[in-house]
Amino acid sequence: MRNKIYKIILSFVLIILSYGFIIYKIIHFDNLHHITFHGIFNTKKSFLYLALAFILMFVNWGIETIKWKKLIEKIARFTFFDALRSILAGITVGIFTPNRVGEIGGRIMFLNKGQRTYGLLATSLGSFGQIITTIVNGLAALGLLLWLFPEKAGLSPLLDTISIILALVILTLFIWIYFNTKFIKPLLLRFSFFQSREEQIDFFTNTSFSTLAIVLVLSILRYGIFTLQFYLLLKYFNISLGFTQTYTSIGLIYLVSTLIPTTTLVELGIRGSLSIFFIGMFTSNILGIVLSTFLLWIINLAIPSIFGSFFLIKRT
Repeated sequence: MRNKIYKIILSFVLIILSYGFIIYKIIHFDNLHHITFHGIFNTKKSFLYLALAFILMFVNWGIETIKWKKLIEKIARFTFFDALRSILAGITVGIFTPNRVGEIGGRIMFLNKGQRTYGLLATSLGSFGQIITTIVNGLAALGLLLWLFPEKAGLSPLLDTISIILALVILTLFIWIYFNTKFIKPLLLRFSFFQSREEQIDFFTNTSFSTLAIVLVLSILRYGIFTLQFYLLLKYFNISLGFTQTYTSIGLIYLVSTLIPTTTLVELGIRGSLSIFFIGMFTSNILGIVLSTFLLWIINLAIPSIFGSFFLIKRT
């Protein structure tokens, strides 16, 4: 009970700090009165950026559907549409849970009872692949920041070098762990829930290298789509960044937000404040940053969760 209270308090603190930071930056944005929504939205080229970002939403969840089907192909034979329904339902369930862990529960609801533990492990493996991708790209972005934009980091050359080396070591370690999941088995068996499910654990730890490689490639593709969507929305709101600046700032946003335990609603505020901090290193258009972050959340989570709610209601 006490831990639950602490989590609630922490959530409120994060909300206040995140949204407070956004409001403060917008209020103190000197050029705010020069910006008009008409000036932002009145070009065909601008609408093209928005249209492409929306189209990539379908590509994004299409790739995730293929990944989910690959992970559970030995458990259940799903059509593409059935797999997509389970994914969208998972988004609906996960939108109010810390770090969207509820997505797993939403997905495995579409599996038979005897298949759900396998489905949980398979989904966790897919999530791990996505997290690995985010961390690897985030560490690479950190390395680029320290190497190409040391004045932004404000560290000494020695600390820059040490940080880059440390990032490379951690990056290598995470990739090694991903392709050697059998070493996770002893850790899982420490939990009573998994002790009676060793057969299912073996399914998880004995995943073939080819399957792991495919899942990782699909995770990289999804990460690329997230980044491209963010870039298009920044362009939509008249923020022009170079490739290195875009990759560096967005990579750091995704890295830090992945490492912070939050619910999706709190995550929106944290993403906004992180976006202001990291993208704000390269542009002063605070309003454009906030609107890009919010619209990205709408496209990739809010809209899919609406569709997922219909599939979830139908399933239950």
